[in-house]
Amino acid sequence: MSTRTEAPADAATDARTDARPPVPPPIPPTCPHCRQGVLWKDTRSEIREQDEHHWRWWCGNCQKRFRPTEEHLRRFS
Repeated sequence: MSTRTEAPADAATDARTDARPPVPPPIPPTCPHCRQGVLWKDTRSEIREQDEHHWRWWCGNCQKRFRPTEEHLRRFS
């Protein structure tokens, strides 16, 4: 009598079909001031409020900070 157990072939096939490639993060918007720089999320503790959903955009080109819109908060948080 054998004590060896094998997984059904269907289980291995199901595991491969469930593996999906990771979804890339959304591309950040361009700066509304200089129109050249890409905005970065500034999440440093000195500018962040108590709620972790509060953050500011920071332009890599002109160095200005912007408050995110409601759509940005939904899309990038």
